[in-house]
Amino acid sequence: MKHKNIIFDLAGVVINLNIERDTEALKSVGFPDFAGCIANDAIRVPMMSYLNGLCSKAEFCSIIRPFCRPDATDEEILWSMDAVLDDIPLSRLQTIAELKKTHNVYLLSNIYDTAWQLAVDEMQRNGYRPEDCFDKVFLSYEMQMAKPDERIFAALLEETGANPADTIYFDDTAENIEAGKRMGLTSVLVPMNRLEDVLEDALR
Repeated sequence: MKHKNIIFDLAGVVINLNIERDTEALKSVGFPDFAGCIANDAIRVPMMSYLNGLCSKAEFCSIIRPFCRPDATDEEILWSMDAVLDDIPLSRLQTIAELKKTHNVYLLSNIYDTAWQLAVDEMQRNGYRPEDCFDKVFLSYEMQMAKPDERIFAALLEETGANPADTIYFDDTAENIEAGKRMGLTSVLVPMNRLEDVLEDALR
């Protein structure tokens, strides 16, 4: 076996992202589309802090409100963050659960608490629990650190005892992949929502 350990990102790798619905939700509360949000540091910094679970809902809404529609409620603002999360194909969960029988399988995700619960709900809708697919999950909101910070990779490796030389990592974000490579992981960039395009070849 080439790799003993597999690390999966969540959004865009395990759970699909719906960019069209996300764009509509963001614009409905007065934001630009996601790319426009990322291009504006005044929006990007609090948004990424919230999406990575590093600030509270109240803090985020308070900071971001000047960029929203004046009558947008906190609930609407928070939903605009959640709307990007879509489905998890049953076949994908089945594949990951099968890999867990022969590998150590971990989840490493930049995520906030509400989004994690939405992902868990989607797994359960398909008849799976996180522990059916992953030996352990590492979530930024619990760890209070986020990719591409190399400390979050180091924490995973230390806790699991995984050898980077025996570990393959799948993520859909280039800067996270580069961080994984710096930590010695075999790091595979996944086209958004298309894990199946790269998984089989990468594990050969």
